[in-house]
Amino acid sequence: MAETTTAAGPAPGAHDPRGRAATRRELLEAAYAEFLEAGYLRTTIAAVCTRAGYTRGAFYSSFRSKEELVAALYASANAHQVARIRRAVLGALDRAPAGATAATVVPAALRELSGRVGAEARWFGIVTELRGVAVRDDAARAVLLDAQEDLYAGLVALVEEVLHRTGSTLDLPVRDVVAVGVGLYERAFAVGDPDDDATAAAVAQATDTFEAVLRAVAR
Repeated sequence: MAETTTAAGPAPGAHDPRGRAATRRELLEAAYAEFLEAGYLRTTIAAVCTRAGYTRGAFYSSFRSKEELVAALYASANAHQVARIRRAVLGALDRAPAGATAATVVPAALRELSGRVGAEARWFGIVTELRGVAVRDDAARAVLLDAQEDLYAGLVALVEEVLHRTGSTLDLPVRDVVAVGVGLYERAFAVGDPDDDATAAAVAQATDTFEAVLRAVAR
């Protein structure tokens, strides 16, 4: 990974009239925009600071390195994705008729979300580049592995809640089923432009396939 050098920077809050929380949020937003435009490898800390309107000292008061910045961005993306899916799934569960199972509730919720996947698909483009870097960079690999476990933990907890509330069980470990679902959607996101019809069709197909998987393993 580029720019692994760290710096102490000023004391937290120094030269930061907007507040440290605002600084951190705005740096993350700037980093996301830079990664989308220039790619991860070509994005520098200096470019992120310029875009956000902060000095490098302000950057280092929030993040020790580019790796830590990416880890925080990944955590934010995971939290957003899990919360979005959770709202849809629990909403579908509340509306489901008596006798509904995980195999009917989860796909119904995912179909509600299938028309609004542009942000997730664009984020996956950044993740794809990070995976290429991780092949030869231990720090990048650690960020990706930690982020993957964080995402899986949130989704596993959600599926387990649905199983409990519907009285359903799975013939496979919940984590394995979650991994299949994540893989299906990542493959769909890789089809092309996040906002084109081909990606939308691929996401719909991923949902159909995941429903078939759930119906095969849910009881």
